[in-house]
Amino acid sequence: MSKQRFSEIKKLHQKKFRDESEKFIIEGWKTIEEAVKSGMTLETIVYDEEKILDNKLFQVIKKSAKEMLTATTKEIDALSDTVTSQGIIAVLPKLSSLHHLANLIHNKSAMIVAVDQINDPGNLGTIIRTCDWFGVDAMVVSKNSVDVYNPKVVRATMGSLFHFPVVDNTDLVSFLKKSKHEGYSVYTTALSGSKDLRTAYWEKKSILVIGNESHGVSKEVSFFADTRLKIPSFGKAESLNAAMACGIILSYLKLK
Repeated sequence: MSKQRFSEIKKLHQKKFRDESEKFIIEGWKTIEEAVKSGMTLETIVYDEEKILDNKLFQVIKKSAKEMLTATTKEIDALSDTVTSQGIIAVLPKLSSLHHLANLIHNKSAMIVAVDQINDPGNLGTIIRTCDWFGVDAMVVSKNSVDVYNPKVVRATMGSLFHFPVVDNTDLVSFLKKSKHEGYSVYTTALSGSKDLRTAYWEKKSILVIGNESHGVSKEVSFFADTRLKIPSFGKAESLNAAMACGIILSYLKLK
């Protein structure tokens, strides 16, 4: 692998260059296998020949890639975002779910989750994975949240990012304003002035907003709430992890 290609790929760890190139990095055999199964385009594969453990899987990955580059263990480790690299990294084009969301807005029924200022990569990735698990129709990520294509976010989605529609870098206020005009009801979480989750009525066209880990939903976004929800507490903890709160609400909604 040339020094130029190494430098170009390494830059993708920075949001600025991911945005400019419209590309992002994934790593690890399982994650790359999930990307292939989801029909993703693998623009580049960088691999360490000494770490090919499953030749059959490698051949499948190889057929799906436009460019194959061999690298030393040292180079792979420098490109990796994990403590122990598995010896394989892929570069993919960013996904676009804007068309899906635009169509979804006009549906007679839909469930959308929006996140407001989620800063922790693990939380955002887990929320994406959770929404995928519970069959949410789409997810919207606010501009002031962590980047969806941050390597830690991508890993935490466990492959859900490759097939579950996520629209990132969204002006949440404008989105909610437009959605309410289309008949959507907005639900947010709140500790005060809120309704017990178990007594809430969910409309056919619903948007659930999950707020910041420390401060909850912002005032600007909370203004659009038709219903403020509270998850009943049975212990002494002050609050719940954002991803956990999302999972509890969605499980109640889907299972009741």
